[in-house]
This record gives sequence, C-alpha cells and structure tokens, in this order.
Amino acid sequence: MGGIGGIVAFRGDPPDRGAAARMSEKLRHRGPDGEGTFAVGPVVLVHRRKAIVPNRSVQPLVTDDLVLVLDGWLFGHLDLARRFGWDDPLVPDTVVLLEAWRRYGPDCVQQIDGSFAFAVWDRNNATLHLVRDRMGTRPLFWTRQGSKFAFASELPALLCVPWVARELNHEHVAEYLSFRLVHSPRTLVRDVHQVEPAGALRANADEVRTRTWWAPRYAKVGTKRPDEATLVEGLQEAVLRSVERRLVPNVPTAVYLSGGLGSTAIASASRRLRRPLPSWTLGFADDPNPETPFAGRVAKLLGLEHHEVVVGSADLANAFDPGVLALGHPMGNPAVFLQLLLARAVGKNARIVLSGDGGEELFGGGMLDKIMSWFSVAHAFSRLPAPLRRALAGTLNRTKRGRRIAAPIDRWGQTLGLGGGDLFGNRERSALFRDEALVRPNVRAQVLGPLYEGLETDPINAVLHAFLRSWLQEGSLVRADRTAAAAGLDVRFPLLDLEVFERAAALPGDAKVRRGGSLHTRWPLMAMLDGVLPPPLVNRPKRGMPAPLDPWLAGPGRLFFDDRFNRLENDALGLWKKDALTGLRRDIGKKPGVGLRAWALFSLDAWITSVLHG
Repeated sequence: MGGIGGIVAFRGDPPDRGAAARMSEKLRHRGPDGEGTFAVGPVVLVHRRKAIVPNRSVQPLVTDDLVLVLDGWLFGHLDLARRFGWDDPLVPDTVVLLEAWRRYGPDCVQQIDGSFAFAVWDRNNATLHLVRDRMGTRPLFWTRQGSKFAFASELPALLCVPWVARELNHEHVAEYLSFRLVHSPRTLVRDVHQVEPAGALRANADEVRTRTWWAPRYAKVGTKRPDEATLVEGLQEAVLRSVERRLVPNVPTAVYLSGGLGSTAIASASRRLRRPLPSWTLGFADDPNPETPFAGRVAKLLGLEHHEVVVGSADLANAFDPGVLALGHPMGNPAVFLQLLLARAVGKNARIVLSGDGGEELFGGGMLDKIMSWFSVAHAFSRLPAPLRRALAGTLNRTKRGRRIAAPIDRWGQTLGLGGGDLFGNRERSALFRDEALVRPNVRAQVLGPLYEGLETDPINAVLHAFLRSWLQEGSLVRADRTAAAAGLDVRFPLLDLEVFERAAALPGDAKVRRGGSLHTRWPLMAMLDGVLPPPLVNRPKRGMPAPLDPWLAGPGRLFFDDRFNRLENDALGLWKKDALTGLRRDIGKKPGVGLRAWALFSLDAWITSVLHG
C-alpha cells in the first residue's frame, strides 16, 4: 500500500517541487511509514510508503534509464524473478516489476498480477507511463495543461498543483445524480481524468495516449452448464489459493464479515488454511433489521474471534465530514461513512483486511433478484412468433414495464439501462437543475453503452458485467480503498483474484441462478458453502451494509439533516431550483428514497465546499 504522484514539465521551466511536496503530504494517510522523492530535469515523482512487511526496496526506484513508483503489491513475483534467473527469495516486487518493464516494456502487465497502480518514467525517451491493475483496486488520477502533466493516487493531492483547475465539471453532474458516482475516465473536476481499470496511459511532450490492456472474457452464448461437482470444487480451491496469496506471515490480518456469502467463503478458506482470521462486522443502533446477528452466527460456526461495531446517530453524523475528505471524490452512498467507522475499528487491530467485494457481481447477487423475474417474462416474449412480437411491441414500449418485456433479448440489459445505481431519473433531474442543459436525458445510455460494448455473452452475464464495471469498480472498491487508507489498512479482495474471476466469468448466466421453490441467485457461492453453513444462513437474502437512512434522517438524525440542508440551500454554484430542494426537505420520512437523494446532494455539496474549493 502507498501513494504515488508526480509532475512533469515536458517543456519550459522544471516542475514546482513545492507543489510535489504538498502532494506527498496530502497522500500521507496512504503511506505514513516513509516517503521518497525523485527530482531530476523535467520530472518530480513522489512516493508514500505503508509498511506491511520489511522491504529492502526504496521508492522511487531509480536506474540509469527508468524510474518507478508503485502503489500496491504484486503476488507471484518470485516466479517471475526465477524466470529472470534470480534466486533471491527476498527480492522486492518493485525490482521484479522494473526488470519486467525493461524486458517487455508496457506489455509486461500481461506477465504480472496483483493490486497496483504504478508510474514509470522513461528517462531516455522523456515519456511517462501510468498503469492500473485489471480490476482497478488502486486509484490513479491525472491532468494535463499544455506541456505540463500531473498525476496522483487521489484527487485532493492532484489539486495541490497550482495550475490544476478547481472547477466543477458541470457536464458530469447528471451522471453523478443518476448513478451516485462518476465513472472513470471521467471526474467532476474540469480537465481531470482517471486511468480506467486495466488502463494504461503514455504521455510525452506531444500527446497523451490511453489504452485498455486487458478485458474480461465471459461465457459465450450457448455455453453449457459445467458439471456442478467439478465447478464447486474448482471454485473452492481457487478461492483457497487466492486467500493464501493475500495472507502475509506474522502480519495481523482481519476479514470484513457481513454474514453474506462472499465474505463467508473467504473466512471459511482462511480456516481451511489453518489461519482463521478475526472477523469484524458493523451494525447501526437504529437498524430495525440488523445484519450483525447473522455475521455473529457465521463467525461462531467457523470458530472465529468475532467483533461487532455498533454505531449510533452521533457516530454517523460525526463521520460525515471525514468521510467526504477520505473519498476525495463524491459518492452518494451513506455506506461510505459506516465503512469508515468499521475500518477505523479494524485498523486499531490489523494491518491487512480481506473484503468479500465482487461476489455479487461475479456470481449474481441481490441485483438479480428482481431483474430475473423481468428477464423470465422477456425471454418468454422473445420466443413468440416474430409477427406477434412486432404487433405487441408498439403497445408494450409505451410503458417502463412493457419495455422490460419487449426489449431485444440480445441487448436486453443495455436497452433497459441496467447497471449501477439509479437514483435521480430524468424527471427528478429536470425538476432539480436550474439549467435544463445539465439534465442530460440520455445520460444512462451514454454511460452504460460502452460498458456493454464488445460483450459476447448471454444477457445475465452482460448485466452482471455492467454492475461490475459501475457498482463494483467505481463504487464498492472505491469505498473500500479510501476508507481503508484513511484508517491505515491495506484492503485486499480475494474474490477478484484473476483465477477466481476467470472461473466465474466462464460460467453461463443460467449457472449463476437456480429455481426451486424460489429463485436463488449467487448459486455458485451457495454451493461452495453447502455443508459449511446450515441452509437458513446460506439461503437468506443479503442486504449489505446497513443504512436505514430515511427513518434516521427524519428522526434521530434530524438535526444533522437540517444542518446539511441549510448548507445545501446556500447553493453557491447556482445548481438547484429552490422549490425542488424544499420538496425534498418536506418529504423526508414520508416518501421512499428521499433520504438517499438528499444524501447524494449533501455529499456533493460538502465535497465542493471542502475539497474542490477547500
């Protein structure tokens, strides 16, 4: 774990070293255990180190021709080192990575695996390269102005550079309101971008080029279900190896245990490895349907040392401002702030935490519960004679429910705009924005279209991929990374291991759901835990991190709600219609979904004030 950043002046005066120093200081929370700087000629690179294990490597790693800064870690790097003829078991992953770059150039990413974001400065060619891992578990932001270029692990560090504009990109606010986040490569800051997951960037004095160096491959249409016993055994062993790769001897490690299937599979694997991890779960004091008892039962059955963190109204309100700062880029999800509180508790006891993120997007989860009932009807409709379908389609396409039935089955998810959150619809955005040009009625199609592009798979896997690219990579992983970094933790994701991912992606969509007396999503994970947990724990629905938002904002959190609404109504940028805000304020606790909409606006407003203009 760590933080990286840099400034390059391809022409003219050398870069501002003071700005680079401020950038490094802004990244201190990602790496409080050490810092390093390389400043020669047109480039300044900075690195912040989080010490997980003793490491002989000092960053930036400098040779005559290359300079490397790495956030994250590689696994299996010793195998690659042996291919280079090296027998030293203590050779750092940074040294192996730099040698791989020297031998293979940018294509070295095909030879490595891990959780990483790194930069390589080619001293001979005056060229900068930025790279993110396949799943995008580590962040990387960048900007360019003329011949000047800057990058950083987190957005607030990039804003330390004087020539980086602190201006809201109004064009992407509609995307934020619709999805509760903005997808890479976009940000809400004008002229600031993100390197995408599995993305690589090459910058020199003349241009910036970006490319995607890896793309997931899913089961093709018509793929048959594999033998179930073989499937389950293969997944169990893959998860076991994945957890083993993420454990470090003698380093305190914990697991986020929600009581759901993904985190339970990880905890079960750690027990099989004879290293049962202490488990941590979070509950909300005012939650009428808490998850903590289920997590506690799972921990007891697995023989884990278990901890419950229960937070109340004051805790959540007090975590709001630190949570906005920890994110660095707004996200309209209240789970961020609960996750920060959980990470703080775990961070006092561990240096590494394993997370079950990815299980639902890979194996099917709660998002499929409702979608599958729609899809079943659409699939039946698609089998009607073509003349009858055409005759009915005109009528069906007049309503939202009808479009779910009549949408072309091969483009079903994309046509319906499935993937990620869906918070403010066109009507709500039109009622909210002062400037009608900001509404962007086609924003969901514009965002989701590229996520579906190029997929040669069945409709279920296509929808899951859209949720993976949106909900997981731009949401869950961002929350996990930023809150863990703020708490001094290194968070790792065993279910996103390349081997596990490829096994899950190779399954046809109908292998991820089962119909018996009821619909069961996440079937592969359920089958893996058969015999590990009793059926009531395996088959129950998972709600995710608790967030009983509307009753809290209308009741115990009313003072917080009113304070934030007063700030929101100041509206320094003139974004919102006053009557729309008044309506939201009036409807809290009376209409469903108002709390989430208000929270998304609070988060955006606080970010503008404290980060963008702070």
